[in-house]
Amino acid sequence: MIKLNKIMVLGSTAAIMLAASCTNSSEREHRDTAAEEVDSNIDVTTKAQVNTADINMDGGEKAFIISAYSQSLYTIELATAAAKSKDEALRNFAKKITPGYQKMLTDIESIAKGKGLTLERNVSEAQRKELDAIKQLGSPTLDQQVLQKMQMLQASFTTLFKEAAHLQSDVIKDFAKNSMSPIHSQQAETTTLFNKANETGSQSTRPGEVATQ
Repeated sequence: MIKLNKIMVLGSTAAIMLAASCTNSSEREHRDTAAEEVDSNIDVTTKAQVNTADINMDGGEKAFIISAYSQSLYTIELATAAAKSKDEALRNFAKKITPGYQKMLTDIESIAKGKGLTLERNVSEAQRKELDAIKQLGSPTLDQQVLQKMQMLQASFTTLFKEAAHLQSDVIKDFAKNSMSPIHSQQAETTTLFNKANETGSQSTRPGEVATQ
């Protein structure tokens, strides 16, 4: 039985530095309360930033933008890590999906800017450590880790985009609706590649990469 290296599972969203325009305190209190209720996928640090940011938008919209943005950033980083894979199919898959997530980043930045929110393209320190650890691995363990996290992100995106249907912003709802199909189209191929990586891993033992029981 193969045991995957114990790398901390992705905390679904990264801490994003925020800068924004000021609003009055009563509006801020109302929005901040909503932000805590909307998205369970946001990590503690990001939630704190959502709750303390003075931004001219609903708390749920803030939570959605930050979560979608940080998850897109992390997916792009995983695709970059996949470039080290010995599996040509995985390398090609990562290369194929990267432009879509880069467009998502640009679109989210545009939406955020229109609402007075500035985003920076940086993953959190914890996620950076995870990515650095993954990049030290070799195939098939590298493939397993990258694909497992991609599966988790795809599931998280699906939940997030479904929740967006309940937000007030038509711009955000349209973005989520248009982004849902590409995410779904990737899931089958991700699963196929993940199964292949696990099968390959079960047939090989590489010191420092996998352990057998």
